[in-house]
Amino acid sequence: MTIHSKLLGALTTIVLGVAIAIVLVLTAGRSPDQPTRSRPTPANVGPPIRVAISPIAVAVGAGAVWVIDAARQTLTKVDAHTRAVVGEPRRVAGGPFAVAVGAGAVWVAAGDGSVRAYDPRTVRPVGPTATVPGANGLAVSDAGVWVSSRRAGTVTRIDARTRRTDPPIRVGRGPADIAVGAGGVWVANADGGSVSRIDPRTGRADKPIPVGARQVLAVTVGEGAVWVARAAGPDADRTQLVRIDPRAAKVVGEPIRVPGAVPLHLVAGHGVWVTDSGGTPGPRPGSHGGVTRVDPTRPRLTEPPLRTGKRPSAIALGEGGVWVTNEDDGTLTPITLAKQR
Repeated sequence: MTIHSKLLGALTTIVLGVAIAIVLVLTAGRSPDQPTRSRPTPANVGPPIRVAISPIAVAVGAGAVWVIDAARQTLTKVDAHTRAVVGEPRRVAGGPFAVAVGAGAVWVAAGDGSVRAYDPRTVRPVGPTATVPGANGLAVSDAGVWVSSRRAGTVTRIDARTRRTDPPIRVGRGPADIAVGAGGVWVANADGGSVSRIDPRTGRADKPIPVGARQVLAVTVGEGAVWVARAAGPDADRTQLVRIDPRAAKVVGEPIRVPGAVPLHLVAGHGVWVTDSGGTPGPRPGSHGGVTRVDPTRPRLTEPPLRTGKRPSAIALGEGGVWVTNEDDGTLTPITLAKQR
C-alpha cells in the first residue's frame, strides 16, 4: 500500500468517526420508536365568529366545529372552512356541558347524566340515549365513549354502537377531565392530585400517577406525552404544566409556569395550548384572558398569550387550526396554523 493510500484511508476513518459521533449526539437519550415533538409553527388569530350566548365547550371533527351553548342549551355546527354557522342550533335537554366527536357521531354529555349521539350531517339525535350518573368529562376512542363521574369517582365506557354501559371503573379521587391517546384513556383526578390511565382493551385502571399538586385542572395527549395542568403552591394559586411520559407512567422534566384561571383547558398539537379564562387568581387579575402556547421541544412558552375573545372557556384542535370558545362574548375564535414545509 502506498503512502497516499494510507493517508486516504486514515482521512476516511476520521470523517466516518466524526459523522457517527454527530449522529450519536443528535440521537442521545431518544429510543428509535420514541414519539417526536414538533416545533410550533406561526399562528394567526382570526376574526371571532358569533355562535352562541354562553359557549362553554367545543370539539372538532367531520369537517365542522361543534359548540355547546349553556344559556340556550344547544349544539351548534360551524363549517370549519367557510366559518359560517350551519342551520339552526339543535336543542339538547338536560343541561349540556361537554361535546366530543368520534365513532361516526357527535356526542354530547349533559348535567342530568345523559349522553346522546348526533348525526354529523343532519345534527339529529341517533340511537338510544345512554346514562352515566354524575357525568363530568367526555372523550371518544375506537374502543368506545368514555365518561367520568366526579361524584362517583369512576369512569364508564359506553359502547358506541349499542349505547350499553360497562361496569364503572374506579380511578382516583374526583375524576373530571378525560383524554385519549398514547395507548390509554387518561383521567385527571381533580381532587386526588393524580392522573389515572385506563387500558382501553381491558378496561382496567393502573395505579394513579401523582403529579405533585393537590388539584389537577386538565389533561390532554399529544406531542409524544400526556400533558397535565395543575394548581401548585400553598394556596393552589400557581398554574403549572407538567409532562407525563406515557411509557414510564411518571412525571418527567420541570414544571412550566403558565397563566391560567379555573376553568382551564388544554389541547396538544403544533405545541401545547392552554386557555386562561382571566379574572382571579392569576398573574393578571381582571384580564379577559387568552391562550398560551408551549413549545414541547424546549419546553417553554413560545410567545406572549394570544388574545382571543372575552373569557376563553374551551379549546379544540383540528381542521387546520385551533378553535377557542369565549364565554363572555358568545364567540368562537379560529387560530390558523402555518403549514410546515
